[in-house]
Amino acid sequence: MSKESVFTMKLESELREFVRNQREVPELEAFVARKVEAGRRDVRVGEGRPHDEVEADFGARRKQLLQRSIKADA
Repeated sequence: MSKESVFTMKLESELREFVRNQREVPELEAFVARKVEAGRRDVRVGEGRPHDEVEADFGARRKQLLQRSIKADA
């Protein structure tokens, strides 16, 4: 097989991957838009939690996991 045909095959493969990725972008954008709208809807009806509260809860969880990990390694 000549270098030209190998190059063409590789180029076609990469082009197909590029086209596939471009097709997936609108699907991802639609998914994110739906998630954002759901979050906004939750806020409007009084559901959800403030960012600081979530950060504090997960900070405590991370601290507990780290302590468990340190104890397990000891």
